[in-house]
Amino acid sequence: MRFTGIIEIVFNKTISEDVKKEIEGLIEYLNRDYLKRGARDPREAAHINSYTFKDSGIVLEIETGSKVRIDEATLRVKNVLSTSLGSKYRIGVRGVNLHNPIITLDNKISISLKIPLIKSIASDGDHTIIELVELDESDLKKPLFLRLLRLIEDKEQRARWGGKSEHWVLIKRSGKKTVEASMGDPNDVLERIGWMKRMSVGQWLYTPPLTHMLNTLKRLFIDEVVKPLGFEEATFPKMYPLEVGLKTGHLKGVINSMIFASLPRSYDISEFEEFIDLMYVLNEAPPEELQRHLRPSSYFLCFAQCEPFYWFFENEILDDSSLPIKWYDQSGPSYRWESGGIHGIERLIEFHRIEVVWLGRPDDVIKIRNELLERYEYFMDKVLDIEWRMAWVTPWFYEQSGALQGLKESTIEIDKPGTIDFEAWLPYRGDRDDSKNWIEVGNISIHGTKFTEPFRIKHNRGETLWTGCSGFGSERWFIVLLAQKGLNIDNWPKKYIEYIKAIPFPRSIDTITYPRTKDGKELLAKIINLLKQ
Repeated sequence: MRFTGIIEIVFNKTISEDVKKEIEGLIEYLNRDYLKRGARDPREAAHINSYTFKDSGIVLEIETGSKVRIDEATLRVKNVLSTSLGSKYRIGVRGVNLHNPIITLDNKISISLKIPLIKSIASDGDHTIIELVELDESDLKKPLFLRLLRLIEDKEQRARWGGKSEHWVLIKRSGKKTVEASMGDPNDVLERIGWMKRMSVGQWLYTPPLTHMLNTLKRLFIDEVVKPLGFEEATFPKMYPLEVGLKTGHLKGVINSMIFASLPRSYDISEFEEFIDLMYVLNEAPPEELQRHLRPSSYFLCFAQCEPFYWFFENEILDDSSLPIKWYDQSGPSYRWESGGIHGIERLIEFHRIEVVWLGRPDDVIKIRNELLERYEYFMDKVLDIEWRMAWVTPWFYEQSGALQGLKESTIEIDKPGTIDFEAWLPYRGDRDDSKNWIEVGNISIHGTKFTEPFRIKHNRGETLWTGCSGFGSERWFIVLLAQKGLNIDNWPKKYIEYIKAIPFPRSIDTITYPRTKDGKELLAKIINLLKQ
């Protein structure tokens, strides 16, 4: 990223030849020293290429890199001239303007012309040239300009990464397990026997037997992983104001995967009379007509599930007696628009999980993450006996906030902010050596100050506070369990069988028309017989 522009500085009086010589010396100092500070590579710093004096001012052509940006360089030039000339010659700076500021990028990126400050955008081969409007000193000091530059830097960084959605490095994997792959795709079996029924794309109703098995797996996870580490259950809302998503960064990074909610324009039923009459006549509910009676979307449905945790502690001051704070939530569904990737109950629009969140000083947050890692490995290896692997991936809070912050693909610093994914093999998809046949079933993230800073969560002695989170997707874990263990009860984990037995198994629904096929009814009878054993 390169910047060019013309700085015009207007003084409060005409400048003499002595003053001009003084300014020439100051420009030499700026180019030699002050405009280089903060950049190891001189090409990433700023440099005044030429200048011209006026009766009561100076015009300077400047070029800068990304380490000393043009806004910062302009203010540095102004401050040096103002301080030096003011003390020696009583000359003050009346105004500062940056004319024809241009940003040149080494990649093709897309930037909206609707963004304030942008005048034009052009592409020159492999470059993007962004021309800004004229800027004065107040513009250069505003967060608006800084945010624009950060947006451009982020988009350029993403372009350099090649648009990859995730950067994956294997950390550890289990040994090869004996699997029962004859079941095929568990999603097909569960639908055929009538234990689940599709309501819409990515949304299913689970009948009592499947609900019992899913809840059993969740209880087992809570008892074996969460509770032994001292996490306490909380209940989080599942619909959040847009401001929350703005602070967490999700609106900037994954708005295309979020589902939004709107309130009615009025509580007065008479306001809906026209739409109600239309539904009576058409016997349908036209979405376009309904939209006219709704307010603009001001909420989004639960996306990451941990957002309310950070909101709760917004502007709160904590001390050592309350730290670390360790909560978990399992109170309701999460929602993601996964267009094109929907399959069974392993990739859904409406899904269920246990979200584990914690807050504390950096050492505490790292310690809790490491304890969770140990319990996860124990749960996958000893309790469920499934084939698994762990991988370091691009931190989700960078990907989902639109702020990659200069991470490199090979970066693995285990005790710094980052994410570890847990993946399991799905035998029905194919060979274990092909990564396409694995599925993410959970993850653990250390966020650093990603959320404590925007939500202004503070320690009473000014110590740094970090957060962490971990998600357990119950449907995905269950599909993995069936994919690797099948429906032969003898292959199921002993602990899981003990938990299943603790509560009587619910009765399957079997009507004249449901399950739909004769094959499905016969398979259901066979499975029920196995469960009774």
